[in-house]
Amino acid sequence: MAALSDMEATEAEFSLPSWRWSYSYLDKIRSLSVVSASGLSSRSARSSNYSSTVSSTESGGSRRCSVTDAATCSFQRVVGFHVPGPRDIASQMVRDGFLVKLIGAFGRAPGPVLERWFSELDVGWLLRPMTNQDQEEEDAERLVWRWTRALTVMAHALSETQRHLQDERSSSAGGVDFFPISQLDHTADHDHELLQEVELRLARFVEATVSKMIAFAETLAAGEAPGPCPTDRFFGLMEVHVCISDVSEILMPSLRQEALRLPDSPEMQRLVGKIGDALSRSEDDSNLSTEDKLGEAIRRMAKDAEAVTPVLSGMDSWEIFPQNEGIHKTTQLIVDYASLFWGYRSVLESILCCYNGSKHCWELVQSLIEQMIINFLDQLEKKSELFADRSLRYIFLLNNSYFIQEQFLATNTDYSFPSNKGIRYWYYQNCYLDVSWEPVLSSLYLYNKMPKFFPKYSPQLLARFNSEFQKACKHQKLWKVPSAEHRNSLRKTISDKVITVYRKYLEGHLEPEKCSSDLLAMEDMVNELFEG
Repeated sequence: MAALSDMEATEAEFSLPSWRWSYSYLDKIRSLSVVSASGLSSRSARSSNYSSTVSSTESGGSRRCSVTDAATCSFQRVVGFHVPGPRDIASQMVRDGFLVKLIGAFGRAPGPVLERWFSELDVGWLLRPMTNQDQEEEDAERLVWRWTRALTVMAHALSETQRHLQDERSSSAGGVDFFPISQLDHTADHDHELLQEVELRLARFVEATVSKMIAFAETLAAGEAPGPCPTDRFFGLMEVHVCISDVSEILMPSLRQEALRLPDSPEMQRLVGKIGDALSRSEDDSNLSTEDKLGEAIRRMAKDAEAVTPVLSGMDSWEIFPQNEGIHKTTQLIVDYASLFWGYRSVLESILCCYNGSKHCWELVQSLIEQMIINFLDQLEKKSELFADRSLRYIFLLNNSYFIQEQFLATNTDYSFPSNKGIRYWYYQNCYLDVSWEPVLSSLYLYNKMPKFFPKYSPQLLARFNSEFQKACKHQKLWKVPSAEHRNSLRKTISDKVITVYRKYLEGHLEPEKCSSDLLAMEDMVNELFEG
């Protein structure tokens, strides 16, 4: 009888302090953490060497975009539906009678009920307009995380409430005490009417809850997402899309059964229809569901990123292109996109396949990333033609192509970039050596072309070589190559290119002691390059 009394609670009873504060799930919900499939936290840590370089080259001092780790799965798939945390909290809500009280009071006090319900789930902000200041203060990824966490717990709590109602319906008199209608003194017909009313109350509550939650997803799909970074929005779209898909699998089967049990109730049919429109994919192209809208927004963002130009055109740092050797902000953005695409590849393949009609859906994401990187490098090469210093231009291209190699390709070992296309690193390196160090070696090459009667030892040619070498080292000493591994690799390449040729020259013309002294000094100069 207690649960039914709760269902019949008055608005006055709803506001009593003993009711309002006797349940508390907020701390437990906030304690839930997202863990990726690889065991990392949802926000990946960038290389400290790269962080300072990327941020230092950005214009306007805007914050860096950040991105979820490529291996990160959605909260629902990793935590929500396969480990007991959210399900335990939801079950506790049902066992405590919290959901029953909410549903019972909803008809008389919908506003306060939803405020309590959403606040307990840490998404009370969804019931109030969010100002620009709120959006700036609240991290975009954190908002999405709070939303998916709340919807996951909601789905479990509402689903368990439905199961209890079904148990009540099928049980014998006195068998279940969740909705103890069978204990009342009334006719069978009255039993049926009361059960139908309880089912309708539950459906009304579910519809109101879902519609408020889905408003955030609709805003996201429409492009009105919090956060200044496009990758923040893409991350949000993917997480919300996956969450809605999973929640639909939890809630919709039992709701459709409710609708089938009450075929003569227009209200039940309408409520279940509205919930289905919000959570499930639509078969009608003219009436897109929220999931469909999210999928379309994801597809558009993916295709824009593949084309590259639509993504770059609105960036200040691209329009006002700084002539320095650092990792450009757009390179970081493309790597973030590639990491997100590959991390969400199974879901993204499904979305793209719906629009593409390809029989080889598994190729779509790999092809998307490949074409995006190729298009981006094309754009970066064209933009780098603005550099007045050709050596600096190729160090810039080397740094940025190496960044793609190290931050995406090397960390996603299950992704294979076509070897016949590559990321042009070796081409840029050869161009750099030709532009920067061939002129230094030209005097030694000139000696090799001299006739046989030319003196074996030419102080003039040697002095010219030393002068050109020192000038090149001094010119490039303060250029920054942020990755230590890349820096050492470039130094070795320069040594192999320049010092090896010089060693052969010295070994044929000077005393061994002189050779050793000069070579050590040159190697020291090369090892001071690119420290910034």
